[in-house]
Amino acid sequence: MKRRSGQHRPAPSPHPSRLNDRLVRQVVDLVRASGVLDELTVLEARRPGPRGLRSETVLVGMVLAARELRSTNVDDAWECVQFRLRKPWLKYFGLKEVDRTDIDATRASAKRFYDAWSRITTVLDPARHDRRTRMPRDQAVTYRRAWLHRKHHDSTPVLSRIANKLVLTPVRTAVARGLMDNWAGDLSVDATAIPTWARHSTRRRASLEVSAGVHVSGGGHKTFGYSATLLVAGHTEPSLTGRYPQLCMGMSLHTPGKQIGPQAVRLLQIVKRLWPLQGYLAGDLAYSDAKVENFHNPVRAIGYKPVLDYKTTMVRKDKNAVEGTLAIAGDLLCPHTPQRIIDTYHRMAAAKQSKTREELLPEIREADSYLLPLKQSADHRGLERRQCPAAGTSPRITCPWAQERDASAAHRHRGHTPRRPARAQQSHTIDLTNRRARQAHPDAKPTVRPPERPTHRRPAICQQSTITVPVDIMPKLRQDLPWGREAWQRAYRSLRSHVEGLNGRAKNVDTFLHSREKRQSRGRVAQTLLSAIQLMVENLRTIESFLRDQRLWKEENYTLGDIPDTPDPYEDPVEETESNSSAPPPEP
Repeated sequence: MKRRSGQHRPAPSPHPSRLNDRLVRQVVDLVRASGVLDELTVLEARRPGPRGLRSETVLVGMVLAARELRSTNVDDAWECVQFRLRKPWLKYFGLKEVDRTDIDATRASAKRFYDAWSRITTVLDPARHDRRTRMPRDQAVTYRRAWLHRKHHDSTPVLSRIANKLVLTPVRTAVARGLMDNWAGDLSVDATAIPTWARHSTRRRASLEVSAGVHVSGGGHKTFGYSATLLVAGHTEPSLTGRYPQLCMGMSLHTPGKQIGPQAVRLLQIVKRLWPLQGYLAGDLAYSDAKVENFHNPVRAIGYKPVLDYKTTMVRKDKNAVEGTLAIAGDLLCPHTPQRIIDTYHRMAAAKQSKTREELLPEIREADSYLLPLKQSADHRGLERRQCPAAGTSPRITCPWAQERDASAAHRHRGHTPRRPARAQQSHTIDLTNRRARQAHPDAKPTVRPPERPTHRRPAICQQSTITVPVDIMPKLRQDLPWGREAWQRAYRSLRSHVEGLNGRAKNVDTFLHSREKRQSRGRVAQTLLSAIQLMVENLRTIESFLRDQRLWKEENYTLGDIPDTPDPYEDPVEETESNSSAPPPEP
């Protein structure tokens, strides 16, 4: 039978090994440098009664347990600080030496530790309730609304700030040491499942995790618990592989299927204050289908360029998008684009395998000839000029309507009667060794065959060489990298592999983020803090692995808490942070 998170362990494991003093100092430095102790001190000062163990003791114990035991259970954290530290550290944390065989003493020590953990979760919980019994569903509505009552804002900003400070402390360390200098600011976002011990709600009784839900993964696998939105540092160019540690740049725990876009936007705002460069942002189909005002527009306003895939239902042909152009998958095309080009867009959307999409590249490249090139960038009104692909000094296609339009314009300018130009007057002599000359010849370009129609009934793009279009046309579909092309495939595949790599490391290698047995405490506050600690430890492992690969690892790198040159993204740069009131850790 599994032990409840609130039960105290009667006796510790026999003869546990001592922890390395450098490791303990590293963890203490990181926890103190994160700034969470200052916030917890302010919150705990409002509670009456004796103070008990310091929050630093609990958080350090959790980090040590996550690092050494691959667990964030409260009993494992208590064992780490009570039986695996030397006497100077016990004195620093306010703990007494306890004989392992003394049951009463061990229970008293464990109770103090559990009470301190309960104090932390209580001051951060906006809707505290008894999690030992399942309440009726009508009563649980009030507690659920405490977590979901805000649509675009965080219901628990203090909890989110503390959790992200823990996750970002190793990141700030890497920035201060110059390990992220080769990172161009590209990110990948994804929502992963965080399972819990609680069961689903029934007809009469609510779940112990009132704000939890069912997370549906890409393969259709369902998990009851929470969703964690993760940001991962990545790159779009293969040359940057191995030149910086691919760290988790933010975490947000939330109810599955709720506020997917706003959660990612909040994390991006934090990263922008930490790192000055904004690059590409890749997301799966869930972010492609998010509301424009919740995700796409705020992401572009922050400075990131979305790299998104499309569902087959999103790749639809719109003949009357603007000025008679054809809009599909974020591209503005000539209204006479052949149907085989449109079918290639549909096949590209239906193909999800990289190999199949690479095979479709030669066909999707043919659509580039029909794209409306940018003639003039957007002005102060948000309007830009697009040119007919058959117009200009270097047309991409040959169109009879464009030839009539250009000839008519030329004769009107000269005051002559318009006359169709004779094609036979053009020179037929071509230097076949000159690539540019071959491509510039009209016969080497695609030819569109529009129907017979009077000039006044033709689309606006066919009556004039340029048109004015809003820059924010197709806000959900437009991308800086044309969808489906080689550059887009390389960027999307690379960035998506980075977030999947983090999921693999965090869930299956060392951290076991997917294992509810390693995170048994109940409640959204506890799940948020423990998940943040697990990702914090995963970032530490990633930094250490990077230093070893670069042959930069030294024993003194255990002390990673000194980050004076890296700004805290949650602090105003002009404000001075208060020093920690706790005494400095002892020298080993």
